[in-house]
Amino acid sequence: MKPMDFNFEVKVKSAYEALAQSVSLFKTYLDDNTAASGPEYYRAKSLLKEGKLFFEEVLKEARKLLGPLPPYSTPEYAKWREETARDIKLALGDKIDYEEIKKLLLSDACLPRLFSAEELEAYLKKYFENQGKGKRKMENLKCRIAIARLDDLIHEGEELLQKAQKKLQSAL
Repeated sequence: MKPMDFNFEVKVKSAYEALAQSVSLFKTYLDDNTAASGPEYYRAKSLLKEGKLFFEEVLKEARKLLGPLPPYSTPEYAKWREETARDIKLALGDKIDYEEIKKLLLSDACLPRLFSAEELEAYLKKYFENQGKGKRKMENLKCRIAIARLDDLIHEGEELLQKAQKKLQSAL
């Protein structure tokens, strides 16, 4: 099967950068020292929208690589998908020990850019047990943690957007 170009980690980083910058700009805008007519509001709102678009792309690629196989898929497609997921380091492998997974996540190339070590451990504690339930595979935990982090940033950005809109409206 022809290899496809999956840029999961690039899209995760792009989404994170846009969302983190948006949250930071909203906080700057909401500071009492910033004028309500300042450009931070519009830039932060634009970055939030951009981050959401990247987030949708991240979800789309994660579903393609880690979601359920379509009923019409061939064995070659299943094999290709498994190899691609391992090649881009979405999957953790068969290690299910908490400490082993923690070490792998802390030494990962992508996740430490999104989290401090303490934040990463907090997300791991939050999602480790749930990931083993049902049909979920433990090897997809890295992807789930990255998506959860981006989702939390989106929610924080949306809350700050509401406050920023109130500040802007009160100045009019």
